[in-house]
Amino acid sequence: MTRDDDPEEDAPEPADVDRDGTPDTDPRHIDPAGDLADAVESGDLDLSLADDQDAEDLRAFVDAAERGELGPVDPGLEAQVRIARALLDDLDDGGGDYE
Repeated sequence: MTRDDDPEEDAPEPADVDRDGTPDTDPRHIDPAGDLADAVESGDLDLSLADDQDAEDLRAFVDAAERGELGPVDPGLEAQVRIARALLDDLDDGGGDYE
């Protein structure tokens, strides 16, 4: 039994909490797509478009997702858009409309 003023032993440190406030190590929230997007956005995982891929197609995908044309937003779609934006930012040297 614990008192109300006792800190929880499993409470994450501030560095272990992502932008949504969800602890990265929270076993109740497994989001491999989001973790992959985090790695791409942070630069821990370096991706680039293949020579036969078109950046305009990627921009069209992001635009369609933002307009809701690809259905309801789910964690997988959100991660795909985040990764696409990171790729587009790299193409635009870190600038552009997709931050």
